[in-house]
Amino acid sequence: MVSRIVVAGGGIAGLSTALLLARQGYAVDLVERDGPPPEDLGSIQEWQRPGAPQVRHPHMFLGLFRHLLHTRLPDVHVDLIAHGVDEVDMTAPPGIEAPAGARVLASFGSRRATVEWVLHGALRKQTGVRLHHGLSVREVVADQGRVRGVRVDGAVIESDVVVDATGRRSPLVGAFTKEVEESPCGTVYHSRFYRLSDGVPKPPTFLVPVVFAGGAGFGGGLYAHDDRTFAVVFARLPEDETLGRLRRTDAFEAAANAVAQFGPWLRPGACEPIGDVVPMAGLTNSWRELSPETPAGYLPLGDVLCTTDPILGRGASFALAGAAQLSDLMARHPTDLEAVAAGLRAFVESDIRPWYEDGVHDDVERTRSWRATVDGLPEPPAGLPPAVLAALAGQQDHRLWEQAQLRANLMAAPDSLDTPEVRERLDAVLATGWEPPVLSPGPSYAELTDALAAHGG
Repeated sequence: MVSRIVVAGGGIAGLSTALLLARQGYAVDLVERDGPPPEDLGSIQEWQRPGAPQVRHPHMFLGLFRHLLHTRLPDVHVDLIAHGVDEVDMTAPPGIEAPAGARVLASFGSRRATVEWVLHGALRKQTGVRLHHGLSVREVVADQGRVRGVRVDGAVIESDVVVDATGRRSPLVGAFTKEVEESPCGTVYHSRFYRLSDGVPKPPTFLVPVVFAGGAGFGGGLYAHDDRTFAVVFARLPEDETLGRLRRTDAFEAAANAVAQFGPWLRPGACEPIGDVVPMAGLTNSWRELSPETPAGYLPLGDVLCTTDPILGRGASFALAGAAQLSDLMARHPTDLEAVAAGLRAFVESDIRPWYEDGVHDDVERTRSWRATVDGLPEPPAGLPPAVLAALAGQQDHRLWEQAQLRANLMAAPDSLDTPEVRERLDAVLATGWEPPVLSPGPSYAELTDALAAHGG
């Protein structure tokens, strides 16, 4: 019988796992190396999270995350809305009424720190949870093939289960790893946060809480977040030192002001910066598998097992999905930790692995395309990706819209659009004479680099 559970790591995976398990009646110790969040959400930008550098970059929480939050942690969902998170309803295209019985789909943009702040608030009210901040988990203590606890700074916390939610640099998983796959994401990100000025209406986004820009030689976007905040991000090739100047504040601002779609948000007097330009580099897609000698009761989640390019916004959804799956498995097998571990492995293989492979493929293709642009090589037009074409054609056929949104929001498999039905419906829409609208991707690579040069970047 499981008497106590240690959850190592206080990010979304760890916080949601601790909350779900405590609500099932388990005694939970949450161990987190970083300090606690501030009492006041207004001070969240100053929360230091060296153990989670992704907190300092924009986030979009996809439909899977929102669905799980709404169904599994509804009080957290309500609290996020109360603290300034605006959802985007994707049940039907903008301006079109959803048919009766349509599946509700929604996503939202928010600062990652705000989501964690609300989860922390729920945990502080939850009985059965002990929070340990400022401690680093050093190793799993095991005996005769079973977990007995974790070793932290100068002490051992005894437990029957260790949930490893310490992220892609987990100090624990190496002892139990059988093999690792790894490939570079091929991107470096530069981000900056802003807040809309008082009285300035929130400008519109398109379909999701993001305004996209770029796509030939670089990427970028403006992410609408909670409490009238937003973030601008640019993505570049690691070797592209021309755009490497985006690390400088003046160059970053020149680039952001060169994107016409960002104008309603960044025009003079509309906003003020609430942070510096922050880089994120050294990113990889990674996949880990555990050895047969892994002790019963060691249960890794989220980025410990799989990481994908953060610009795709998938990590938070996978973290919450893993927490929900673990909660269900512990309810079904409260005395059989081998069955819990087997169930988690099956879930990761069936539900996460296809998205990992999809992300690796997308990164390889994007890197190839960007390098051709940066090197000045001709490249044939790629056309709209099938998911984008299906979403646009979905304004004529709700079934196409629904299928495209389910895939985009991780609620259908990566190959779910590759079916005879989808192809037939697309052909039927195109046969009416409909053509997809021209999407303005923002400045070209040459226009962006010219803007940097003109402003001394």
